[in-house]
Amino acid sequence: MNIRVAQESDLVELAELFRQSVLSTAPQRYTLEQTQAWASMATDIARFRQLILQPTTYVLTDDTGILGFAGIAADGYVASTYVRGDRIHQGLGSKLMQVILAHASHNRIQRLYTEASEFSLGLFKKFGFHLYDTEVVERQGVQFKRYLVERYQV
Repeated sequence: MNIRVAQESDLVELAELFRQSVLSTAPQRYTLEQTQAWASMATDIARFRQLILQPTTYVLTDDTGILGFAGIAADGYVASTYVRGDRIHQGLGSKLMQVILAHASHNRIQRLYTEASEFSLGLFKKFGFHLYDTEVVERQGVQFKRYLVERYQV
């Protein structure tokens, strides 16, 4: 496995990974409407490009292609953490989170924060993020509950 920074040329493959990951995992805890609204973000090219290229996004690859990605902004916002649907629960999310934490440490980012989904909340908690609030947001007329989590580096 290799880890590298995402490039513009990765966007099509990353969008498909995002879409497939959401479609394969979300129905376990989200309604059909929520799943479809979430997955559709991959088709909003401008928004998806911003999700990937505005922060530093790391891509985990092997000989089968891209296995997952995770992004972190300069202010400590964890912008994304996604693993390919056929590779969920194989430690890849943890590997990506370790890269995010190393990036934060190297760049002396003291506070990491994000809005976690029902699926990613456990991963963030595993790595020392603490839940400090929840929020409900609307995407394409569909409401989602998100978990606001943060972690302070020492």
